[in-house]
Amino acid sequence: MTESDTSRDYFSSYGDLSVHELMLKDRPRTEAYKNFIEKNAFLFRDKIVLDVGAGTGILSLFAVRAGAKRVFAVEASSMANGCEKIIKLNKFDDRITVIKGLIEEIELPEPKVDIILSEWMGFYLLHESMLDSVIFAREKWLDKDGIILPSRATIYISPVNMQEYYGEHFEFWKDVYGFDFTPLLLSSLQSALQKPAITAVKPNECVASHKVLANFDLSKVSLEEVQYLTKKLYFDVDKAGPMHGFALWFDVEFDADSKAQPDMLHKCNDNSCNHPPHFSCDNCTEQSCESVHKIILSTSPECAETHWKQTVCFLPASLLVEKGDKLYCKMELSQDEGNKRHYNISIEMLESIDDESDEEDDDYEDEEDLREDPDTKQHPIPCTCGAARCRLISAIMEKYDEEQSQLEMEAEFVDVSAEVNAAQILDNDSINLESSEDVQDITKAN
Repeated sequence: MTESDTSRDYFSSYGDLSVHELMLKDRPRTEAYKNFIEKNAFLFRDKIVLDVGAGTGILSLFAVRAGAKRVFAVEASSMANGCEKIIKLNKFDDRITVIKGLIEEIELPEPKVDIILSEWMGFYLLHESMLDSVIFAREKWLDKDGIILPSRATIYISPVNMQEYYGEHFEFWKDVYGFDFTPLLLSSLQSALQKPAITAVKPNECVASHKVLANFDLSKVSLEEVQYLTKKLYFDVDKAGPMHGFALWFDVEFDADSKAQPDMLHKCNDNSCNHPPHFSCDNCTEQSCESVHKIILSTSPECAETHWKQTVCFLPASLLVEKGDKLYCKMELSQDEGNKRHYNISIEMLESIDDESDEEDDDYEDEEDLREDPDTKQHPIPCTCGAARCRLISAIMEKYDEEQSQLEMEAEFVDVSAEVNAAQILDNDSINLESSEDVQDITKAN
């Protein structure tokens, strides 16, 4: 499948009305945009806005209602036609221009825009996302003092106990209305290893505090930085029980300036001030300023559920962990060469994190603890020391042995069945032959 084929399939899916209904009914998602735009209407007043992947046009409508002078709503799917009708019906067609096409291929009537709006996020932030397109639009059209919304994005990861999910989706095969369907259990598990599960993770299913996997400043992140991510992490287990894999989720932050990152920014209404737009001014008073209200849209298990839910990557075998255990892993996300909207996810369980691991890692200050951890030495395979990685390896080997035994039993069953079938065929042939000889004897006798 070519890149143009995958793009066509992607945008065809967004011509499906049910997709847009799902997103519009996602209140945490839609209200995050609505609340930021409404509470920071002064940022949009008399500004030119570019809405990348406009869909039904809801973000464009929020922007003009907040006072935007002009909005370009770019939509590549067939929903562009519906978007145009909605905007005309709501009498904003004099300020919103719908442009149907890929952002990489269209041209705008204006050389620069003040604000880029986009809801580009996918599962675990990057899956089927439009971030590449947003970066393209930023580089081509965003004014040097312009803002991009959302302005920051963070991916989080945590080891999880998915016992309830396991029971519903895997253990289920062991008793299907009183029958044993375990031959399908292996296929079900293999499917889960090949494709992450999109499901709602409960807060108490996280067996350790989450860590930051990646953090992007969307005002300057490059294509190369989002095409390949890798990080070594370690977790202190705080809940005993089975650990089935890792959950991923994300936050996006709406702010007027992602470089300064103050708790509150100001835009001065005093014409005598000459400070850059979207920056605080020491000469301003509260009366002469309008405050920027920061908004965070979170897809954390701790927050209201969104259509993104959480993404769970299962391990080949579950691992029993104890409170106080340390889990070490290396996570990689790489953009698929054949389909840039998909990512390949790799999780490698490690014995330790070496001293040269990510210098910007949030846990870098714990390097001393890592060096002193007895689990950091090389271990034989298999190993009975009890370290988390060694227990996982043992569990995988045990699971492999069970699967091999099951396959051997199935193979023996197939062999026996084949022998029985062959014997039946020989018996039938023999009966037919005898019958034929009897008929010939009778004919001769007559």
